[in-house]
Amino acid sequence: MYLITIEGGDGSGKGLASRIICELLERDGSFTSVDLTAEPRRKHPLGRAAIDAVKEKKHTPEHEAKLFALDRLDHGLNWVLPRLRRGSVVVCDRNIHSSLVYQGVVGGLGVSKVGLLNSGALVPDLCVWVDCDPEIAIKRISSGSLRDASEDKGEYFETLEIQKKIRSGYEEVLSGRSPTGTPFDSTRVVGPIRNDSSKKKFTENIARAVKKFLRSSPLPRNTDVHDVDLQLIRKITQWNSGQTVLPGFNSRSLPDTKTPPWKLMRDSEKTHRNGIQKFGSDKVPRGIHSRSIYAIMTSTSLISAGDANELSSAMGPSRMVSRGHASKVIRHLSKVGDWIRESSASRGDSMHYRITKRGASLGKVMLVLSPIRPKIRLWRSRFPRSSYKHMLQGILKMGVDEPQLNSLSERIDLLYPSVARESGQPLEEQIENWWLSDLIHEF
Repeated sequence: MYLITIEGGDGSGKGLASRIICELLERDGSFTSVDLTAEPRRKHPLGRAAIDAVKEKKHTPEHEAKLFALDRLDHGLNWVLPRLRRGSVVVCDRNIHSSLVYQGVVGGLGVSKVGLLNSGALVPDLCVWVDCDPEIAIKRISSGSLRDASEDKGEYFETLEIQKKIRSGYEEVLSGRSPTGTPFDSTRVVGPIRNDSSKKKFTENIARAVKKFLRSSPLPRNTDVHDVDLQLIRKITQWNSGQTVLPGFNSRSLPDTKTPPWKLMRDSEKTHRNGIQKFGSDKVPRGIHSRSIYAIMTSTSLISAGDANELSSAMGPSRMVSRGHASKVIRHLSKVGDWIRESSASRGDSMHYRITKRGASLGKVMLVLSPIRPKIRLWRSRFPRSSYKHMLQGILKMGVDEPQLNSLSERIDLLYPSVARESGQPLEEQIENWWLSDLIHEF
């Protein structure tokens, strides 16, 4: 889902930063996988051609830049993008900003021209800028450990003068002083993060920057967040279809009933509001349409029961919230409504959660509504006394773009087959029919 790039001069610590970030994402993220790669690709013909061109030192900066751009375009479209669409995070040691510096600044081609040569490349979601003193970098480049890590270290100009120029180039490009006039200017850059003191301090600074990025929940630059989420929902629901026990358990013996989604949402909001008044907020969202409540309710409805790791996997990157905050929200929801149960039994050291059938029904509705959740919050703030029966009609009048409508329709088709879209039926009509139809909710 996210492309995170590591940039900096030779010997600055990009390799170490890449390992730190991958370990952090594997430990604390909710991505389907964490994939580490690098550019140029040393074992791919296009990458080798770019490396050899630099080593030969007989080609123009423009020729070199074109070779790097070809390698990057092929790498991005055929290797990186499929992984992003599956919900993975890709960490790349060097990417577009290396070309902007090495060929654009050091080679004298100009950052704007290099940017245009790479106009078809993916746009990094986050660029982590690693920096160190050029004299320290030269010692690292010359050391046996760094040189042994790559037989091609001779491709770079190992002089203090060039290293200073490279460092100046990164300051010019990543500080925004020399814009390219391309989408790469909008990449979020953190740094410079210095790597000329202790490894512990360097690790802490890298981790702090990446965690801050994840907490902000930015929209991905190269994929659609709802497409990524829908793919995960399909995967989990297909797995559930082969299980003998369906998600949701009854805490009481109650008959299955039929009710429209709007009534379920209305009653849930009332229950949540009463719970807030009774128990207090305790640093949990006061509104039921908050991102974290949707994340918890939708994820638990998919897996029925699980521990923190299983819940994190069901969230995926699109509905990710921190484990600490998730625990607070679950404890709160288990008190205010008959939705989630926090089990005293544990798997290892992790608390175990189970969702009730009432909670599963609510989570299922929220899974459909997730693409327009911000619009629901806006509608509710503008019309706090309006009936939920008219909510979707009001939101559609406010304006919902075509991709969001398609995402809502696809989710209804998947989760409520009885209201699947008929041939030629307008998207808006299907969505409103679902919202108003009496559907089976097992609680």
